Amino acid sequence: MSNELPLYYAIMKHFANGKPDCTEGVMRDLASSYSAYKLFTRKDIDEALATAKENELLDECDWEIDANGELQTFYIANDFGRDMIQRYIR
Repeated sequence: MSNELPLYYAIMKHFANGKPDCTEGVMRDLASSYSAYKLFTRKDIDEALATAKENELLDECDWEIDANGELQTFYIANDFGRDMIQRYIR
């Protein structure tokens, strides 16, 4: 695990492809590398995505209710966000 990106950076890198995703999609994608991390929880990933939105790296693009009746918010990296991700997270 020591050669992995910090979790927040890995979350941002997940959106570099320009495709929308939600917290569960991020968690599925990163689980093999980050599931042992203390902050790898739905609450903390939600918070990271909301912070990225407030910092204008991600935009909300869709919503749906999952099978458990919980709101799923989908995010997508905007042009500025993709540029920042590609410039600063390798």
